[in-house]
Amino acid sequence: MPEKLVENLVPKEGAVDTFWRAFCRCTGVPPQTPYQAWYFGDSPALAHELVELVLNGPKRATAGSAWVNENAPEAAPVPDGYSVVTEHDGTPRAVIRTVWLETRPLADVDAQFAWDEGEGDRTLPDWLAGHTRYFMRECARLGRPFSPTMQVTLERFELLYPFDRALAAPDGPRIVPSYLPGAIGTIGRLHGEYYAREHGFGVLFESKVTRELADFAARFDPARDGVWLVADRGQVHGSIVIDGHGGSGPAHLRWFILSDAMRGRGQGHRLMDAAMAFCRRAGLRRVYLDTFKGLDAARSLYERSGFRLVSERPGVTWGHAVTEQRFEWEA
Repeated sequence: MPEKLVENLVPKEGAVDTFWRAFCRCTGVPPQTPYQAWYFGDSPALAHELVELVLNGPKRATAGSAWVNENAPEAAPVPDGYSVVTEHDGTPRAVIRTVWLETRPLADVDAQFAWDEGEGDRTLPDWLAGHTRYFMRECARLGRPFSPTMQVTLERFELLYPFDRALAAPDGPRIVPSYLPGAIGTIGRLHGEYYAREHGFGVLFESKVTRELADFAARFDPARDGVWLVADRGQVHGSIVIDGHGGSGPAHLRWFILSDAMRGRGQGHRLMDAAMAFCRRAGLRRVYLDTFKGLDAARSLYERSGFRLVSERPGVTWGHAVTEQRFEWEA
């Protein structure tokens, strides 16, 4: 076996470590959280071209040899894993987070994945031609035969940092799996505006939302907790949170909200799908949510995701008399 399977790993020290800690300081992610550091491709020009497509264009996916990943686990992408992406010389440029992984033969990659990679003209023939050239070079370096049926690991990711680029959201609204600056205030405002207009809630409700969200952010643990934001054109338009309570009991689905501009566009489905997929990957066996009677559109999303109503009673938890409901999900 060749001595060095992976050439694009970067030491997690110096500028890379400083970059990572700056991201952690602003988001509440503990700096000891595992992450990887690497660059795209196998040349300075390709590394620069592809990281620029992440920062300023539509690139939200990448592909690698499954054989290399299996034999060099330190370089293999991991579910929900963080990465610092650099230039070929190790200059840090971005923090991304893996949101989807799948392994399949190179010849079976589909047009949607080629589009999500955001390279060339984004068509499948162009993707296959470019990646065939790349994998042929890699196989030659490793002394392995190339085949169109070779297994490749497909990865989708989202850009988290720099924050202005993460908010820019090319290709329309995106689900960003991270806190972004200003999100706490925006989530509080979205709750306050919607529930005052539609249900007569007031300052007690909005202050409760914002206070409890701030408390959650201060104890955030990415192994058990999750935050997903709808980002579009430089603004946050919605959220959903999984509060893992430090693993001390069932997880809590909280702060599910969309702006008026995002309602009816499928973003609620995307938020719920992202949150519940995380629960399954994180091994969270039970999740509950508290709501109140009359939110029929939200209830349909909860039930579609496997939640069931377990109790309801009159209450004033949110500073307003409603029929409070609890829904639960079990793996």
